[in-house]
Amino acid sequence: MERAAFQYMYDVYGETYLDAYNNIPHVGYFHPRVVSSGKKQMSKLNTNTRYLYDVLLEYAEKLLIKFPDKLNKIYFVNSGSEASDLAIKLAFSHTKLNKVMVVENGYHGHTQRGIDISDYKFSNKKGQGQKDYIIKAPMPDTFKGKYTNDDGQAGKMYATDAIKIMKNSRSSVSAFISEPILGCGGQVILAKGYLKEIYSAIRSQGGVCISDEVQTGFGRLGNKYWGFEMHNVVPDMVIIGKPMANGHPIGAVVTTNEIAESFSKGIEFFSSFGGNPVSCAIGMLVLDVIEEENLQ
Repeated sequence: MERAAFQYMYDVYGETYLDAYNNIPHVGYFHPRVVSSGKKQMSKLNTNTRYLYDVLLEYAEKLLIKFPDKLNKIYFVNSGSEASDLAIKLAFSHTKLNKVMVVENGYHGHTQRGIDISDYKFSNKKGQGQKDYIIKAPMPDTFKGKYTNDDGQAGKMYATDAIKIMKNSRSSVSAFISEPILGCGGQVILAKGYLKEIYSAIRSQGGVCISDEVQTGFGRLGNKYWGFEMHNVVPDMVIIGKPMANGHPIGAVVTTNEIAESFSKGIEFFSSFGGNPVSCAIGMLVLDVIEEENLQ
């Protein structure tokens, strides 16, 4: 490929392609307002994030408005994979536990920790296998799975099975992580009622709940801005990435005061370019374009 604009890509031979595959350029390739924002900020300031600059706070505040009130702290990183890795660190720091429950066929990134928590990766025939600190729940698939009655009963039964697995483990679970729609699992929407049951069980034994919105967030689902809203739950952490800045590298973990406070008592967290001025400026314009062009 040589260049692209909005929904089209152009190769070196002059052929034109309608890109219905890419999940990164959320508001289209070479959106003039997004590009202009990046150029303007790059010509003004781009720096290591140890410095203070207004665009970081402006973007954080604009983004947090999109979340429930209790999700009011944000850590910027460079990708969804980094966000997954950081979310697990936050969970371990807050709960003082070290087991993670994941969902069959889930995918959460390419870092070592990301692979550890991604059944799609570790169960591959070329994969590393399931680590000792990982507990795996069956995919709550109402199309081809064990339970197919999607009136809410299937979700409860899948959750019951997962909770049994959790109770049979040797220690309490620090974090449960899942995508609201399992992307690599085949775009499978989690069964109705599943997350409510799981979230309640995880929290009752001292754990936290993480929603991976890297692929489902920012209005992709139509009438819901985030995937967890489909399931009438509020997670303790949300992971975002991919489309945040329309191709410019940025990701984030959004969490609660309590979890952020626990993490602040440990060693310093720092990301040199996570939330740099250019990424933040572009991210703000993406939010504006989604709203102003009615793209949700």
